Amino acid sequence: MLTMHDLEPLLGHRSAVVTDQGDKVGSVGEVFLDDATDTPTWITVHTGLFGTKESFVPLDGATVQDGRLVVAYPRDLIRHAPSTERDGQLSPEDESTLFRHYGLHTTTTAASNDPAPRKERDDAGEPWMIRSEERLRVGTETYEAARVRLRKYVVTEEAALRVPVQREELLIEREPITRLDEAVGDSLFKEEVVEFVGHEEHAVLVGKETVPVERVRLGKATVTGRTTVREQVRKERIAGSVNGEAMTDLDAGSRGSRGRGRRGRATPTDDQADKIVTNSPNPLLKGKSKRR
Repeated sequence: MLTMHDLEPLLGHRSAVVTDQGDKVGSVGEVFLDDATDTPTWITVHTGLFGTKESFVPLDGATVQDGRLVVAYPRDLIRHAPSTERDGQLSPEDESTLFRHYGLHTTTTAASNDPAPRKERDDAGEPWMIRSEERLRVGTETYEAARVRLRKYVVTEEAALRVPVQREELLIEREPITRLDEAVGDSLFKEEVVEFVGHEEHAVLVGKETVPVERVRLGKATVTGRTTVREQVRKERIAGSVNGEAMTDLDAGSRGSRGRGRRGRATPTDDQADKIVTNSPNPLLKGKSKRR
């Protein structure tokens, strides 16, 4: 909620007033304080051609941004606000008229200690009641879930490498002599020894060398998931009665619906079905759409 400390820099300088959608409305006029709390509740805005018209705007939901007043109501609603006579303060009648125009509600005090219901009136002047409920507002916070460290150390293990090797094998070949006149030298009936040498290769470790094999790096990636927050919330229910007889919850048929400004229809119990006339003038039995 804004305070006079927030609004004082805007007063007397024709500071701009814009909507939260970025539409320009006019310039800041005067601030009106609550008689009981001295907190600013209304502000006038100079609108129209040359700023000749002055419209009242609630400060509920307003903020100050970059030297401008940002209000939470659309431009057309502000420019069509009812005109009021200003004599230093707003009368209860004028404030009630503005409340109805902006769809706000006032709280009345009953003679008993029970809290009084909050009431508004629709365009037809009929009283109606606002039902409220609690809804969860959830945020997120970051905490340290894990700490990861990379460490390099040396291990010794056996390595095996298959190496191709060659060897010589001796083959005995026999060739028959078919012609007697072939010279055989003086080898007839003599002892002889012929010697051949066979060779083969063996793998020999020549040495070891150190080579880089891979680069290891630690990185982070953000993964988006979903989690569920559960908490107990309170909801107001509205029950009606016809001629003093109890009826079911008026919201029973519309729970879970998020439609705005529609009245619930009273649903009679089975033993009351024959007691209610469908064209009854009772407003509880009508499902009219109302604008807030």
